[in-house]
Amino acid sequence: MTLRAEPARAHDLRGALELLGRAELSDRDVSEGWGHYFVVREDDGRVVALAGLELHGEDGLLRSVAVEEDYRRQGLATSLVEAVLQRAQRVGLRSVYLLTTTARDYFARHGFSDCPREAAPPAIRESWEWTSGCPSTAAFMQRKVG
Repeated sequence: MTLRAEPARAHDLRGALELLGRAELSDRDVSEGWGHYFVVREDDGRVVALAGLELHGEDGLLRSVAVEEDYRRQGLATSLVEAVLQRAQRVGLRSVYLLTTTARDYFARHGFSDCPREAAPPAIRESWEWTSGCPSTAAFMQRKVG
């Protein structure tokens, strides 16, 4: 079976939260935004990768991109990020932003560009990720939608 990004379902949440824990990423607000998350499942239904979109007014925040170590370098993160960007376009967002301490170069290769922190939309600045989730040294990046 070919592994691919699919919309997350309710029964995926537990496995996704466990994956975030193993990846040392926060699960804060993940449950609340679960309707805009995507997962990659193994044949047995196990979640091996995920990514999500938080809606903040006319903009979105890419969250929780995680891939199990044994499944890396197969393009799963790329397919998840593209699924998130397609969802952002369908719901009419202008831009998708992200904060990262470890993957700036990865996201730059996938169309995200550095964005001055002072240019962050007010709704993004009010998010938990902005205020508490990531240090002020995290790269802040943007990709226009559409």
